[in-house]
Amino acid sequence: MQEDDFSLCVLDNARKAARAVSRHYDRLARQVGMTAGQFSVLVAIRQVRERTTADLADRLSMDRTTLVRNVALLERDGLVVSALAGDGKAKRYSVTDRGEALLQEALPLWRKAQKDVEEHLGTDEFLKTINALQRLSQL
Repeated sequence: MQEDDFSLCVLDNARKAARAVSRHYDRLARQVGMTAGQFSVLVAIRQVRERTTADLADRLSMDRTTLVRNVALLERDGLVVSALAGDGKAKRYSVTDRGEALLQEALPLWRKAQKDVEEHLGTDEFLKTINALQRLSQL
């Protein structure tokens, strides 16, 4: 009987890496009073202006419930506003001036986190990792 080598489990290794990377980005994002997840949502709203909840959830590969919870916190803090879409059913989101100011404060921290990861892996491995993660996200 062949023994399985669970040290090569993609799921286990991907989750461990995701948790470690999330902790690193969270430590930096906390300096401006948000989580890395909230930062990602805020950036996505800024990038895909006036998109619906479904569009954002798809863009972030996030379930709608988690997205709505994150957006509610951003709205509560005055960083995002929502409005009903033309059909009156879906919501559309946009970043407020306060949200834009916070993003400007957070971007240098995000850049530092990116640089930290790149230095940890080396530039070639960093780019290969990004490519592999993008391909895996299409699985």
